[in-house]
Amino acid sequence: MNAVLRVENLSAALPRGGRDVPIVEGLNLTINAGEMLALVGESGSGKTIAALSIMRLLPPGATLTGGVWLGGQNLALLPESALRRVRGRDAGMVFQNPLAALNPSRTVASQIAEAWRVHNGGGKNTARVLELLGEVGIPNAAARLGDYPHQFSGGQRQRVMLAMALACAPKLLIADEPTSGLDPLIARQIMELIARLRRELNMAVLFVTHDLSVVEAHADAVQMLYAGKSVEWGSAKQFFTHPRHPYSEALLGSIARVGQARLHNIPGSLPEPEARPPGCRFAPRCAHCQPDCEAAFPPPSQFGATTAACFYPRPVQDRHAGVEALPVTAPRRFITQLQVQHLSVRYAGKTGWFGAKAAMPALRDASFSLGRGECLGVVGESGSGKSTLGRAILQMLPYEGQVLLEDTDFAALHGAARCARRRRLQLVFQDPRESMNPRLRIGEIIAEPLRLQGQLPQAALREKVETLLRRVGLNAQLAGLFPGTLSGGQAQRVAIARALAASPDIIVLDEPTSSLDVSTQAMLLNLLKDIAYTDALSYILISHDFAVVSYMADRIAVLHEGRIVELNDTAALIAAPRHAYTAALIAAAPQPRGV
Repeated sequence: MNAVLRVENLSAALPRGGRDVPIVEGLNLTINAGEMLALVGESGSGKTIAALSIMRLLPPGATLTGGVWLGGQNLALLPESALRRVRGRDAGMVFQNPLAALNPSRTVASQIAEAWRVHNGGGKNTARVLELLGEVGIPNAAARLGDYPHQFSGGQRQRVMLAMALACAPKLLIADEPTSGLDPLIARQIMELIARLRRELNMAVLFVTHDLSVVEAHADAVQMLYAGKSVEWGSAKQFFTHPRHPYSEALLGSIARVGQARLHNIPGSLPEPEARPPGCRFAPRCAHCQPDCEAAFPPPSQFGATTAACFYPRPVQDRHAGVEALPVTAPRRFITQLQVQHLSVRYAGKTGWFGAKAAMPALRDASFSLGRGECLGVVGESGSGKSTLGRAILQMLPYEGQVLLEDTDFAALHGAARCARRRRLQLVFQDPRESMNPRLRIGEIIAEPLRLQGQLPQAALREKVETLLRRVGLNAQLAGLFPGTLSGGQAQRVAIARALAASPDIIVLDEPTSSLDVSTQAMLLNLLKDIAYTDALSYILISHDFAVVSYMADRIAVLHEGRIVELNDTAALIAAPRHAYTAALIAAAPQPRGV
């Protein structure tokens, strides 16, 4: 076959603390024309550094060794001036956050035209820009040539990035987490678009992601990284049906799938680059570790169409047997705790020549109840009104209708009584770091609700904080650290500990796992389920990920264009969705293997 990209023994190190710390070590891979290879692993495994190393886009001071052949050129030997001609022309790159990658002060048309002009010369070439926008599925492209990045949705911005990357019909596309944070329907459209373009252009694709469910549906080959080294690679089909490395098996068991009853989370965490063990790097977390695993890194062994670096590879077995299915039982009954009646929210907008204000409906006539100890899932695509609903219930914005907590309407409460009732509702944000004061230590952040509730002796306050940290699976020593030192999973658990500190009746979880890798997501979801069971705590789980919602929720409310179009018990809704939009969400979600 025609190899477009060939990487041989690629290693990258970054300067830390006065020395070079290896991040990626000995990476080898080959991608043929028309093939998609997925580079996968947990956050911190080295995926993005590997992708940037291929394009020589590492920060100053980085050390890079090994060979990277794109066609017949070794990119590692090219001067920077020659590399600039390769980037964009022979290899295009799509970054994880398109809003950060696009220039906010320039129209998207000018940025796409620049990508074409730099390598092909000429002027604006509006015809080529329109052709590219049409190829990536931007509706009414001619009318949007003057629009800026902020005027596009997240999915549309990702399509604009694709148009820029594809401007010169490159041989290779490197896509770094292009679907992270997008709702499943938009992510599915982006992946189908990439699949179509690689077929039409015979383009090789290096797809970097921690989302194994996307890889399962689209990739031809897989390269699994763990702590900077490849542990399993080869055929995607065989990888998903018969994984041989214990890490691959554990990570696949962490994926939330529709109708699954329990996730398998991996104990421990990735070692820091400065403290990687000398043997198999997964050994400290591996349930099948033997003494020789800790002595030396295992040599690769081939198993059919895949290769794994493991002394004790997992046996071939039925992967579907490892998925614990949701039991078919009678719906649970709950004592009603919260009632939402005819809730509507309108945002002020502008229309007309003189800027006359017009109300823009974001939520329309939503009604439901929540029982004590129940989890209600609220699912829908971006812009459907999910977060608006959560914030209205939390009294964070004005609304029409009623929100009653134990038959008391919030509208009837004022002053201290309203504040006291409001504290019984807590919120966990999508990005916990944005809700934490970066100048406060973790212990101070968790203790804040306790201080608001009344005076506690300092020793009792410290003990309570340490107890909360241990309860969410964190070391009590983290109390002395600042939020910026935490991983995504640790920060989200700190946010949960802070919410629990207020002894709430209900927690609103607003996209709590959307940016987490599958192993951290599994740990967090299992933790939330266990806390709900022990404390009879109620949740409103807001998410665009139907699989996550179906795993957690007793009932699911489906939001579409600001309206609840379906509300039913989880098992019944999965078995027989009544609305076409619900059926589309289920179809876009990861299904149990073998289904």
